[in-house]
Amino acid sequence: MFMKKKRYPRHIPGPGLIQLLFNILHLRKAPLKVFQKWVEKYGPIYRVRIGTHDAVFISDPKLLKELFSNINSAGRAYNPVTHYFGHGNGISQGHAWEAQRTFTVRKLRDFGVFKSSNEGFLMDGAKALVNFFECQVGQPISGTKVTINNTSLLFFAPFLRHIAPTYFGWTGWTNAVDSLLEFAHYTVEKHSKHLDSNSPRDFIDHYLLKIKETTDPTSSFYQQNGVTSLEAVVGDLLAGGSETSSTTLSFVTLYLLLHKEAQSKAQHELDHVVGLSRQVSLADKPLLPYTEAILLETFRLSSMAAFGVPHRMTADTMFHGYFLPKDSTVISNLYAIHHNPNIWGKDVSEFRPERFLSEDNTSVIHHEAQLPFSTGRRACFGEGLARDTIFLFVAHILQKFNIEQNSECPVMAAEIVPGFVLQPKPFKFVLRLRN
Repeated sequence: MFMKKKRYPRHIPGPGLIQLLFNILHLRKAPLKVFQKWVEKYGPIYRVRIGTHDAVFISDPKLLKELFSNINSAGRAYNPVTHYFGHGNGISQGHAWEAQRTFTVRKLRDFGVFKSSNEGFLMDGAKALVNFFECQVGQPISGTKVTINNTSLLFFAPFLRHIAPTYFGWTGWTNAVDSLLEFAHYTVEKHSKHLDSNSPRDFIDHYLLKIKETTDPTSSFYQQNGVTSLEAVVGDLLAGGSETSSTTLSFVTLYLLLHKEAQSKAQHELDHVVGLSRQVSLADKPLLPYTEAILLETFRLSSMAAFGVPHRMTADTMFHGYFLPKDSTVISNLYAIHHNPNIWGKDVSEFRPERFLSEDNTSVIHHEAQLPFSTGRRACFGEGLARDTIFLFVAHILQKFNIEQNSECPVMAAEIVPGFVLQPKPFKFVLRLRN
């Protein structure tokens, strides 16, 4: 379905300018509902005006996988919200993106980040989390603390950052990003002062050595360009890892707080397979299908990265009768995919881990429409690590504690705070040691 063509053979449907302006306030308050409504009205492929350009939304899993597997869609789209992070550097696009991503993945793999040998480090982290929670037993714990204001409307109407930057979330976003990049800069600078060319300690040391040996001025690893790129990559990795893990844990906690039966089933499974005398390990994962199903359902229902990472077409491309011109933005409508009743059933809005289990509940079924880490050439390369980390953290918590309501302010429903990354509305819960 791919070919190059200079003319538009079919007009991509979508809301007109007047309709888009009419929905501006709705986009701030309930953007997910607006974009779901447009899927119903215009179909799985539609366009939306973003700033001065059109963006094409793909809301079907098969179409999304097909398009994102094509090299023409591997560019990184420009948007002030995402561009501010690293000021356009880091794991970006074109030859620079290929070089940065290849180097980053190879070095992280060399250090065992993606290997089972890294399990000890993950289990230490899970144990530390349990130890922390043991000190909080019986006390109200905050399930989430939203530190970045709602940026969802800025994503689609970036000019608003010049009108009311605080109200529309621009100030909160830039302050949070500045803090993260400042930490990344400090970390890189500290490594530079203690760099030993004969004994690199970690990924950052190897990257700094790569900068030292690079003589091509056009390379993204060359001198100051390399340092700037390294700081952005470190920021990318810190933000991606910490944000995914912490937000997923918040959502899991919220869903289990509201669905005690799911919590009990997972604990019964853990008691039967692992018991209380040892830690849960990744080797237990195949024997804990219900626990894993809880995570899969959390990824689906929460859809934290509702629109993934915007892509940019690097060449004129025909796709299923529609013309996608070079430099056009393509957005994966993951939230709509994960909440499509035609895919998931009429109970699509319900938390039901069983939808990821076989009929006899003895094994996990991975659904092709579940894409929490996106798909294609720009999919998250740390997906496996993220899944293992969250599995161990959640399993350790459920093995040790019961997640219960805070009697002073009980949670009645799961409410979402829209933004660049979706988060639960702040809530409180109580942990109690299991007998």
